Amino acid sequence: MVKGLYTAYTGMINEQHRMDVLTNNLANANTNGYKKEGATSQSFSDQLALKIKDYTDAPFTARGLGIINPGVKIGEGYVDWSEGPMKETNNTFDMAIGGYGFFGIEYTNKAVNIERDVANQTNIMYTRDGNFTLNADGVLVTQDGDYVLSQDGGHIEIDPDLPVEINTLGEIIQDGEVVATVGRFDFEKTTYPDGRITYNNLEHYGENMYIPIDGTNAVESTSALYAGFLEQSNVSVVDEMVNMIAVQRNYDTNQRMITTVDSSLDIAVNQLGRLS
Repeated sequence: MVKGLYTAYTGMINEQHRMDVLTNNLANANTNGYKKEGATSQSFSDQLALKIKDYTDAPFTARGLGIINPGVKIGEGYVDWSEGPMKETNNTFDMAIGGYGFFGIEYTNKAVNIERDVANQTNIMYTRDGNFTLNADGVLVTQDGDYVLSQDGGHIEIDPDLPVEINTLGEIIQDGEVVATVGRFDFEKTTYPDGRITYNNLEHYGENMYIPIDGTNAVESTSALYAGFLEQSNVSVVDEMVNMIAVQRNYDTNQRMITTVDSSLDIAVNQLGRLS
């Protein structure tokens, strides 16, 4: 009976974790290039319940009572890398990648935080958010002022007084000449039998940035680049709300289970065997 309390408790902890993931997805439903996350559940290994120190059986022999499962535990998290819908903005410096790949960003930490504890530290990060602009020096930057990298890893500097054309190869053309190429980078992917892919060597940072781990090196992506478009989040608000309702109901079910077991324990401890 007490094991039932533990099983229901682990179920509540798991549903709470799933709810945290869902609410984070909903919070980023309008974040450019955001990839929704998910959570899996795993059961604890089944255990064989044994009856011990029962001398009605053969001495020093444990007799099996059956298989028990002590509940559920939080499994692995995952990212849905499917492409989000593209939104036309008609802004030359808004860019979207069709297919797999990332933009390279020279990210400078603006303040001390738990992820990067050294202010003004610079790291190369990768994102699907192509909401770029030109700074006062004519250098292509993000909305936070971080430099966008060219295909060779340098900064992209153009003449702000000349018309700009960007083709699907990422080439920035001014006055009939290619002055720079917007970097498109990719990493080794794992493909599952159902066709899904995942990046096991990228770590999530913030809303839509990713950091390569374990010394992983980026390679050039061959995916097309579309200027004047932005990739939206691949989060479906309706789906996330439906999942949230299901999670809440599962949580309530486990909560009622604890209340039921508690009532049964109260009867067993305070009422059974009472002398009238």
